[in-house]
Amino acid sequence: MQCCLRISVVFGLMLGWAAWAQAMPAQVVIIRHAEKPEDRSQIHLSPKGRTRALALVEFFQSDPRVLEFGRPVAIIAQSPTAQKPTRRCLETVAPLAKELGLPVISQFTYGQAEALVQWLKAQRQYDGKAVLICMQHLEVDELAQALGVADLRPRVWPHETYDRLYILNYAPEDGRLLSFRNLPQRLLFGDSYQAVAGRTARDKAEVRFRQVYTMSLPNPAAGQKSPAPRWQFSLSGKIKGDFSHFNDETIPVLRIGGFCFGYYLTTLGYLKKDPNAVVKINAPARSGSLVYRYRTKGGDAARTYAWVSFAWDRQSLQVEFQADVDEGSITPEIDLPITLEADEPVGWIVGSTPCYVAFGQKKFQAPIGLNYQGQGGKAPSPATPGAYQATLGSAGGFLVENPGDSEITEKPALPEAHNAK
Repeated sequence: MQCCLRISVVFGLMLGWAAWAQAMPAQVVIIRHAEKPEDRSQIHLSPKGRTRALALVEFFQSDPRVLEFGRPVAIIAQSPTAQKPTRRCLETVAPLAKELGLPVISQFTYGQAEALVQWLKAQRQYDGKAVLICMQHLEVDELAQALGVADLRPRVWPHETYDRLYILNYAPEDGRLLSFRNLPQRLLFGDSYQAVAGRTARDKAEVRFRQVYTMSLPNPAAGQKSPAPRWQFSLSGKIKGDFSHFNDETIPVLRIGGFCFGYYLTTLGYLKKDPNAVVKINAPARSGSLVYRYRTKGGDAARTYAWVSFAWDRQSLQVEFQADVDEGSITPEIDLPITLEADEPVGWIVGSTPCYVAFGQKKFQAPIGLNYQGQGGKAPSPATPGAYQATLGSAGGFLVENPGDSEITEKPALPEAHNAK
C-alpha cells in the first residue's frame, strides 16, 4: 500500500512538473504599435498608423507566416498610464480583436515585460496556440529577451521602424524556445522589401557599403568553443540637396541594419560638448561637418575602433561609417550592421538590410532596404579547423525622401548622446 502510495505521489509530481513545463503558447508574435504623429503630445495613431491597424486584420487571418498555429487566441496590448497616456498599442490591435471576437488583454502597462511573461507562462489555455502582443518599441526587445531570445540584434527596436514582427515558437513538451524570427510585415507602401523607386531617386541619394565577417572555427574534439568574431564595415553615402539650414538643435541620424547613430540627445549642440565628437561649422558658407569616434576604454591604451561622419552644405549631405571590431579583445558599443540569418552560411548570400539617414527635418530611407550580396565559406587546413568568412556588400543602394512618420524630434533625457537605447 505504501509502495503504491509512493508511486502515486511520484506520478502526481511528474504530472505537476509536466503541467508547469508545458505552460507556454506554441507561438508568440510581438509587434510594435503602428505609426504615430511627430507631435509627442498626441496619444493616438497617425492616419498611416490607423491604416496599418486595419491592414493587420487581414494579415493575421491570411499570412501563412503567422498562421502556423492558427489565428491568435489572445491579444495583449500595453495599457496607458497617467505618466504615459498613449493609447497607440490598444488602437493598433483593436480592429483585429473586434474581427476575431476577442477582448484585448490590457492589464499590463509600461515597464512590466517580466510580469507579462510570468503571467503568460501560467496560462494553460494557450498551450499549443498563438498569442499576439503589442508593445511600445523601447520594450519590444526587453520582452523578447524575457521570452528567451538570448542574442538579439539590433538590441533595441529601431526608432523609426513600424513594419516588423517577432515570431517566437516554443516546444510543446517543455516550453523551451525553438526558434526566433524577425520578419517584415509587407503591408503598406514603404514597408521593407518592396520595390518602389526609380532612376530619379537613385540619382539623388546613393549608398555603398561592404562588410567582412571573420571567425575562427572551433575544434569540437578539443572541447573548444566558438571564438568571438572580427568584422569590418565601410559605408559611404551622398544625398544631393540643400542642407544649409541647420542649428544646434539639428539631429544627425544614420542607421544601417543593426548599427545606429543618432536620435534623442544627439543634437549638434550636444555633440559639441562630447569628447568623442568633433563638430566644425562654417557659418558664412552655411556648411559643417561632424565626426564621432567610438573608442575602447582603457586610458592611454584607448583607441578608435569605429567612426561615423556627416558633412553638409548647400549641395549635398555626405555620410560615412567605418568600423574594425575584434569582439575577442573589446566589447563594442555598436552592433554588427548585417547579422547573417543562418549560422555560417556557405556559398552565395543575398539579402536586404534597413537603412535610414536624417539631418534635421530631412529624412531619407531605403524603402526596399539596401540589397546586398556576397560569398560565405569555410577554409579548413590540416593544422587547424580553419576559419569562416563572409564578405557582403552593395554598390548601388539608394534612398528616397521620407517627409513624415519619423520620430527623431523625440528626445528624452538619456545620458548617451550616440546610443539609440
